[in-house]
Amino acid sequence: MSADSVTGASYVDRRLAGGSAVLLTGGLLACLAGATLGMVAVVNGCRRYVADLKEPPSVTARRRLGQARSATVAGVEAWRHYGGQQARA
Repeated sequence: MSADSVTGASYVDRRLAGGSAVLLTGGLLACLAGATLGMVAVVNGCRRYVADLKEPPSVTARRRLGQARSATVAGVEAWRHYGGQQARA
């Protein structure tokens, strides 16, 4: 047997490689379908959760931002007041 008569393709069983490609493609499609259904379920659940809230998320965020700002101002004022007492002592 000479080196010219043997090709690389003759070592691979084409039916087995073709079958594995078909199975891989089917598995990939099943995985994508499952991921899509899962995402639809999660998005619908999130929408229902937001719809059941007593106030919209934008109102909650605006209120929390106002609370954070007032807490920051109170902390700065307390820091200034405490620092002024330290300088007098």
